[in-house]
Amino acid sequence: MRRFTFLVALILTVAVATTASAQVRGTGRLQGMVTDKTTGKPVEGAVVTVGLPSGNTAPIVSKTDVHGHWSALGLVNGQWNIDIVAPGFQTTRGSASVSEMRQLPMIKTQLAPEVKEEAPAAAVAPTPLIGKEAADAITEGQELMTQNKYKEAVADFEKAYALVPVDKPETKKVHDQLMQVMAQAYYRAGDVPKAIGMLETITAADPANTGAEVLLANLYLQNGQLEKGKGMLEKLPASAITDPSAYTNVGILFLNKNNPADAVTYFTKAIDMNPKAGDSYYYRGLAYAQLKKNTEARADFEQVLALTPDSPEAKDAKAMLAALPKK
Repeated sequence: MRRFTFLVALILTVAVATTASAQVRGTGRLQGMVTDKTTGKPVEGAVVTVGLPSGNTAPIVSKTDVHGHWSALGLVNGQWNIDIVAPGFQTTRGSASVSEMRQLPMIKTQLAPEVKEEAPAAAVAPTPLIGKEAADAITEGQELMTQNKYKEAVADFEKAYALVPVDKPETKKVHDQLMQVMAQAYYRAGDVPKAIGMLETITAADPANTGAEVLLANLYLQNGQLEKGKGMLEKLPASAITDPSAYTNVGILFLNKNNPADAVTYFTKAIDMNPKAGDSYYYRGLAYAQLKKNTEARADFEQVLALTPDSPEAKDAKAMLAALPKK
């Protein structure tokens, strides 16, 4: 999940493309940019729904503009769910913690191409040793995943999970595959605690599954379990993370949790892996600014302008430089 990846940035000037009528709730706001994960191009017309988990207030719905930008205004303090749907792409679901006291960084989301029915996301292959009821539930769950009906898919996978035996190598393989698919289904259905529980079971049974450990660390952080997330990340071998954006995402999570010191650590890791990534310098600059380390913040914002002068971050880096106290 970069994942369903939510990156944050202080952007004050992004216009709302389309906003459904909803009562004003507060002074908080969220903003983001949606791009195609394959091409890197902006995704126009993606529907972004921002709502509270309780469902007691009407959600705010917006569409991305030609630049892939969206924003939602009038939010109260709290954890807001963010769903992004666009034709031809997989639906993403995430969340962000809103504070009316400060601006949050921009959320960057990369949408993956929609999975075709002939190649379902969940690649669990029933064997003749598995009963028809379990096999049918797995097949139906896979189909529901391709339709973004994640809660219904969860019900099917849970049914199959109780029916798949683990006494033979062939069926245990299916059982283990099913656990990973269930973790994905739980997460996409918005049940992060169950997704965490399933990934904990997977990693306990197979400590060499570094992919599951990376996902689990990210879910710990998203769920506010910062110490657990940090501990798991620190135990991972250096080879487990090869994409610097993974560290950038982790830094963003710490920034969202009002922990700029740890955010700096992970933005620095991303920069060490790719010293030419302007966005990592920008986010680290934000973290330094929160820590009132203005000299370091200024250096990072200036690096953004030098590396990526035409990027969205460059515009905001200029604004931040103007706002920082003079030396």
